[in-house]
Amino acid sequence: MDLRDAAQELYAVVPRDFTAERTALVRKAKDDGAKDLAKEIGSLPKPAAGAWAINMLAVHKPEVIDGVVRFGVSLRNAQEEGDAESFRELGQQRQGHLAAAVHAAKDLAGELGAPLSAAAVTDMEQTLRAAMADAGAAAAVATGRLVRGLSGSGFESVDLTGAVAAVGPGDQAAPGQENTAKPVARSDARNAGTKASQSPSKETPGAEKAPQEQATSLADRRAAKQQAALKEARSEFEDANKEARIAEEAASEAWDLVNELSARRTSLKSDIEEARKRLASLEAELIGLTRDADAAESKKKLTVREATQKRRTADQAQRRVARLS
Repeated sequence: MDLRDAAQELYAVVPRDFTAERTALVRKAKDDGAKDLAKEIGSLPKPAAGAWAINMLAVHKPEVIDGVVRFGVSLRNAQEEGDAESFRELGQQRQGHLAAAVHAAKDLAGELGAPLSAAAVTDMEQTLRAAMADAGAAAAVATGRLVRGLSGSGFESVDLTGAVAAVGPGDQAAPGQENTAKPVARSDARNAGTKASQSPSKETPGAEKAPQEQATSLADRRAAKQQAALKEARSEFEDANKEARIAEEAASEAWDLVNELSARRTSLKSDIEEARKRLASLEAELIGLTRDADAAESKKKLTVREATQKRRTADQAQRRVARLS
């Protein structure tokens, strides 16, 4: 067992078992004579709730994480290639992918007995959003050893410092990550094609220069137009993204309210059932007490009547004694 194996096992447990599992792994390392490893395991931090939920997806539903990562690859490729139409379409689909992943994580957390708070859901959503925007963040969420949430806008690299436990070289590339080579600009490609088609003939320089300048100018205009369209698409995306986040937060709050009300309803039903059982018990006891009270009342009347008769007999005997005296 090395540190990475221990971390992979540790970050796959539910929060309530984290400390006990870490202690057990430290003890195991010590028993194996690996004191340094035991110290490293003991220093592994407990993950934030949002990070834990993403780790659970990586362990129990890896297809969800894979879908997020692959969608992010498509989104980044469209952005880098300057494909404004594809970028706009993917931007509109992004919210649906995020919502599906978030709901999958919330349902899974509930099944594992560790429901997520609204803050944890927000942190998790922000992390998944960063994973779509940044290849490094995508690699981090796929490890299953995430320690804290991530944040990224898509225009700057995500800070991954201390984000993954027992990080290693294998954690630097996400599954399905796009080619890291920068795409060649269209204007450069056109220029390259023009230069490749030139031959060392003895034609006059002026005859070669005019067509090349025209091609370059056309490519530049197209590139400028494409950049303007991309800028507009980014602006539309940012506005739509902001509105979508507000709507998602409202949906998350509604989701939490439904869960809270459902839990309260279940609790009230249980209380009502207990009250009904108690009422039935009290009614049965009342019936018994009423029966006993009626019997006691009858016995009282009988004993009073008997006592009255006895007293009358005693009085008569006393009067007789008085006459005979």
